[in-house]
Amino acid sequence: MQIKTIYIAENENMFSDCLTVNLESGDKFEVIGAASNGVTAFNEIREKKPDLVITELNLEALSGINLIRKVKATGLMSKIILLSSVISPLVIHKVLSAGVDGILLKSDQYSMLTEAISVIPKKKFLSPGISDPLVNNFLSLNSDPNSQKISPLSDREEQVAKLIGDGITSKEIAVILSISEKTVSKHRSNIFRKLNIKNTAQLVRYIYDNNLIG
Repeated sequence: MQIKTIYIAENENMFSDCLTVNLESGDKFEVIGAASNGVTAFNEIREKKPDLVITELNLEALSGINLIRKVKATGLMSKIILLSSVISPLVIHKVLSAGVDGILLKSDQYSMLTEAISVIPKKKFLSPGISDPLVNNFLSLNSDPNSQKISPLSDREEQVAKLIGDGITSKEIAVILSISEKTVSKHRSNIFRKLNIKNTAQLVRYIYDNNLIG
């Protein structure tokens, strides 16, 4: 696979414009679209079928993580690179589980991006700025079935918990899961009661500690 066409999902217009100029400065790449809204980005990606999607985490309406999940779920051949200012262990787990092909930091040199683009058709590319222990931890958790902890949550409650952890609103969760907002609120109450937690920060900690990611 040769990467030629690129779509950029980025909420900082100046950064997106600069990235576009750099990518199109030679004859190798063509940026065929860009958006700061995750829902808009997904719809245009599905229509334009770019070879590569470059996304950040903090998009409007739909997070970068969920954009990755949705693009991969469509069966599109598009490769995806996450480009983030800061990336935590939890986010690394989430985006690798979602199927991202590359992870870069915005502090990396531009040459790192072009290197990633050349590598990802064959294998995943991770910025040297992402420590090996974090990646090794992800790989060990996903290769060892005994590492999976038993959750008191039902399958549906786990789905809702993960979406809450991603910062998705109850209204958006209702649309994603095709249920009512009232049902989402009921699931939220059950989740907090079963886990004996009081806020979303505690829920995110629980998801990470119990490997309920993806």
